[in-house]
Amino acid sequence: MLEVVAGAIVGVGAGLATPPIARHFDVAATWWPYGCAGAALGAALGWRLDGRVLSVWLVVLAATLPLCAIDLAVHRLPDLIVLPATALVALSGWSPRALIGGAGLVTAYAVLAVLPRSGLGFGDVKLAGLLGTALALLGWPPLVWGTVFGFVLGGGAALILLAARRVDPGTHLPFGPAMLAGAFLVIGWSSLLVR
Repeated sequence: MLEVVAGAIVGVGAGLATPPIARHFDVAATWWPYGCAGAALGAALGWRLDGRVLSVWLVVLAATLPLCAIDLAVHRLPDLIVLPATALVALSGWSPRALIGGAGLVTAYAVLAVLPRSGLGFGDVKLAGLLGTALALLGWPPLVWGTVFGFVLGGGAALILLAARRVDPGTHLPFGPAMLAGAFLVIGWSSLLVR
């Protein structure tokens, strides 16, 4: 129960911090949707995880809320948020598997980013380091499925927007929120979670 409360508190704090952080990148955001989402995600993390793994994922949550606000608005995943969060996750969740997972996912995303018409930016590559490290701490299946879920969610969102004629096939869409949502989805999928 203590973990659920701690997670919710961190989530609300991250939600309250999102508007001033977003303003630094010329993005307007209101606190209440991020505060509510942060409280719900933080409580869910506290319910599903504990100890060192929970502390790692609370760092990911604290980075997730401002990253989503900024990427949705201006298609940027700022180094100022991603790199310190990655360093904290790597230090607090240190294990060979986590570091290999982070390096492996960065490499895979870097290869995809240089392919013609991939649509991935190097902000996505750096975010892959954060998510790969945190997901690999949970195990190899969560790393694989978190990555797959990110692509499925991103592709699904693109298809819905195309069908609704809100975008055309050449429109660049932010991929960071789909990557982050895919990673969090793994934690809710009990058969994939290795504790």
